[in-house]
Amino acid sequence: MPTREQQTFPLKGLRVLVTRPRSQARGFMAQLEKAGARPILLPTIKIVAPPTWEPVDKAISQLSDYQWLILSSINGVNCFFQRLQEKGFDYRSCAHLTTICVGPKTARAATEIGLKSDMVAKEYAAEGIIEIFAGLDIKDQRILLPRALKARELLPESLRQKGACVDVVPVYETIFPPESAELLNQLLGQENIDIITVTSASSASNLVKHCHDPQTLKHLKSLPTACIGPITADAATTAGLNVKVTAEDYTSEGLMEALIKYRPNEMICDEC
Repeated sequence: MPTREQQTFPLKGLRVLVTRPRSQARGFMAQLEKAGARPILLPTIKIVAPPTWEPVDKAISQLSDYQWLILSSINGVNCFFQRLQEKGFDYRSCAHLTTICVGPKTARAATEIGLKSDMVAKEYAAEGIIEIFAGLDIKDQRILLPRALKARELLPESLRQKGACVDVVPVYETIFPPESAELLNQLLGQENIDIITVTSASSASNLVKHCHDPQTLKHLKSLPTACIGPITADAATTAGLNVKVTAEDYTSEGLMEALIKYRPNEMICDEC
């Protein structure tokens, strides 16, 4: 039976590499600290503007022609509506659209801007959106999908097969922060990381791509890796990372639960 301290601090002393963007890491790091872990921040993605705003601006000028709006991430919500404001519009320009969000956090981000979500996918991925549309006739209907520059094509292709006209407009892209390159090799070279947490496919690929020292890369691939969901886990495995934990609930809270469940059985920290 776990001791009182183990129940209170189930991740005590665990050194956890957090790879989220700096602006989005605070909440997850606070959860880790509350559980007794020692989070170490290494942003592996940075949100920047897309190479061109032309497709987005064209879609904004034609908002009245769409019937659906799909919001697939918090970043997508924030970047799309920021551009909407820059062009002289606000959330009310989308009020006539049936809005679908991928997961409650994306829906919450939309609500904070003022836009009500009509539907929220049960599965926090493209598959969840596809499930919503499964029994709907969307032939010849226009769907707007603001998202990252690089993303899976499963969702738009599936909707087009049902006869819909889907406009995918990049509202942001993710890059590897230049300042993280040196820090990556420094942290891993010191071998002071117990487990890596990864919350996106791009984070996983960036870790490996920008780890240039052969010995450091070997160490990186040997470390246990915890992923926020199966899609991220697949990308991490493809990149060569040692995936040991995959959250069942694709949220930071779900990742925390998975870490705590994995820790007692698999990881004994030398400081505990």
